[in-house]
Amino acid sequence: MEKLPLTIRQKEILEYLGVHTRDYGYPPTVREICRATGLKSPRSVSQHLQALERKGYIHRGRDKSRAIRFLHKPDSLGTNGSDHAVALPLLGRVAAGLAVNNSSETDGLSYYVDRTLFSGDGNFLMKVEGDCMVDAHIVEGDLIVVSPDREAASGDVVVARVGTEVTVKRYELRGGSEYLVSQMGPVKIDSKGPQVQILGRVIGLIRSAS
Repeated sequence: MEKLPLTIRQKEILEYLGVHTRDYGYPPTVREICRATGLKSPRSVSQHLQALERKGYIHRGRDKSRAIRFLHKPDSLGTNGSDHAVALPLLGRVAAGLAVNNSSETDGLSYYVDRTLFSGDGNFLMKVEGDCMVDAHIVEGDLIVVSPDREAASGDVVVARVGTEVTVKRYELRGGSEYLVSQMGPVKIDSKGPQVQILGRVIGLIRSAS
């Protein structure tokens, strides 16, 4: 998407978005932008954010106050490996319980997080549906952070493709056999069932405070 020219105020807000994301690992809220820029009305900030989105600089998620993705990385985010923030792409939905078809509705979305929280390259996010992994402190609506490591150890929580569907479960070895386990019970991995592929290990989660 071609970038259109910005007003002075829009440039100021875009710069602050980059600085806040670099320093804290996530974008600011509308009220934080108000305080930082001296704008008194959240509505005014929202209008400037709409303009930044319309001009092709950012994309805003509609369900979370901090869900801002940069379509063109601002200079204030920096370019070297010492930057505080790293973008984790959101690759769709994953079921905690019955497997569900993955969704493409999140294609292109990503979230900036503090790079010191989750080590490793290639990490990605998936949104959880269902509550059958509460024993692993994973509940519906969580964003799980997945490392693309397909070598799982017994006890690891993993994202797996079961046939054509995607689910999050605990991987366990029992008596020489492999299982995917949730509160719904164990599912044995063998040639008699659907093909199972480990897509990665769950190394963390992000939960909305709302």
